[in-house]
Amino acid sequence: MTLPPGIPATNTETEQEILGAVEEAAGGQERVKALWQLVFFYQEQANRSDLAVPLLELIIRESDDPENTAIAYYTLGHIEQTSEKWAEALLHYEKGLSLSPRHLATTYFLYNNAGCCLNSLGLYESAKRYCRRAIEVNAKAPNAFKNLGVSLYGQGNLKGAAWCWGKAIKVNPSDPRAAELLDQLLAKHPALKSECPWIHRALKPLRKTSRG
Repeated sequence: MTLPPGIPATNTETEQEILGAVEEAAGGQERVKALWQLVFFYQEQANRSDLAVPLLELIIRESDDPENTAIAYYTLGHIEQTSEKWAEALLHYEKGLSLSPRHLATTYFLYNNAGCCLNSLGLYESAKRYCRRAIEVNAKAPNAFKNLGVSLYGQGNLKGAAWCWGKAIKVNPSDPRAAELLDQLLAKHPALKSECPWIHRALKPLRKTSRG
């Protein structure tokens, strides 16, 4: 298949080298690998997500590897999510999940990011299910705990939200977002400090990190 219109888009040597690799690829996985290099170039170096999107769609059409296709859907979702196009991003994540990817990292972030989009759409109950599935896949990453906390907060479960954000802090004290969310919650609902003494224990890893 021919490349999308607008390519080549830069005068850089890097782009020319990757385009050469795409042209020389025999097909199959070799060509898909070269196309991925072009996606990363446009997305991360050239700041041209508008060209990365049709390339990802081309990868989906050409690839016969469900795992690779799921990652392509994740990347499409991430691009839409960055532009706050929550419904469009969610659709890509759901398509990726429908392929039942084997790699845990792919599955985790598809569930987690879908949950984040659902939160942004105000669909907190559905977001809760996705976030919990992500935690089932990997309970050692903070992202889904943070998003589950947002979902519970949106449903009025303040103690549940506090627990999730405290758990996210414990999992990764260097990530400031969960601490910000917990601080905001305690500022609005100071009674939680006495009602939930375990919140102080949840904040201990953060205090140790800031002192260190």
